[in-house]
Amino acid sequence: MADVLYTIPNMVSKGRNTRGEREERIVDIVVRPESLGIQQQDSVGTEESSKSLGTGRSQRPDAMIPTKCQIWAVIVLLGLLSVVMLARLIGLAVQHKKTVSVDRDVEQLLQRLKNLTEQRDALLCQQCCPSGWDKFGFKCYRISNVLGSWNKSREFCVSQGADLVVVDSEEEMDFISRYDSYFWFGATDEAGEGMWRWVDGTVLSLDNPSWSGGGPVGGEDKNCLLRAYELNQFKWTDESCDTITLGLCEQNVIK
Repeated sequence: MADVLYTIPNMVSKGRNTRGEREERIVDIVVRPESLGIQQQDSVGTEESSKSLGTGRSQRPDAMIPTKCQIWAVIVLLGLLSVVMLARLIGLAVQHKKTVSVDRDVEQLLQRLKNLTEQRDALLCQQCCPSGWDKFGFKCYRISNVLGSWNKSREFCVSQGADLVVVDSEEEMDFISRYDSYFWFGATDEAGEGMWRWVDGTVLSLDNPSWSGGGPVGGEDKNCLLRAYELNQFKWTDESCDTITLGLCEQNVIK
């Protein structure tokens, strides 16, 4: 390897006269770097280091810089997503508002119906039964004072603005038990054997526990419902409609 030489100018001038002119020459003195205390570096190592640095710099991936088109595409996509989400929220809000409105309307109607029912009940409770009639709930009751068949007893009740009694509930049956006598109920199966109906058209169940013996005896000659006494208590029994007894009349409450 060739040594690196450094040149130091020698300021000593040496005069030489050539052709009558004075010529000044600067004499260069060759000096080795070791003599000046400068250590020599391996140029090969330096070159290899430079190559390695250059190689490392060249292998580093360049950062991806998005184009304007890509940026605008992302902005448009985000804008569309925002619009869709906003429309969905508005739809949910409208649906919730409609549901709340319907629920409020139903609640108001139910409250109005309740108020009307209470007013009706209050008016009915202010009504009274005619003289000689007993009041229970919204009905008046009376035992007919004329003995007769089922048809005759019903005619009497109708003449009083009433009809033979129709039992609607156990509470009403308990109230009727206060009458200590035989009487006709307003039920018959004359229209069809075994098809018992009240005078208001509703069906009389054959499984009602008030029946004596668990149900009607049956037969073409026993088509009217009579209150009979059995085992120290009153029960229902089917009897001939021509049997002579009293009838229990029932009417709605009037002024």
